[in-house]
Amino acid sequence: MATQKKLKVKKWILSGELNSKNRTKDSILNNCGRLLDDSCSHVILGEVLFQATDNKFYTITVEAVIGLANPEYAKDCIERMKEEA
Repeated sequence: MATQKKLKVKKWILSGELNSKNRTKDSILNNCGRLLDDSCSHVILGEVLFQATDNKFYTITVEAVIGLANPEYAKDCIERMKEEA
């Protein structure tokens, strides 16, 4: 998506285990990759490879994806943060 190439953080609401100093899409995904590596995410599923009925080979991986937040989830998080402040 062309619009996500320039995606930058304006304000962190919750940063979880991520470094809240991350401001760009690339720095966030790099941080996610390091966290996945450190937590040995490759052992969650193990090594997976299968051939499907279309005769192509497929694998399954664990990954981090930046996705648009559900508005209700965002609202609930912001309200919770205000209550905890």
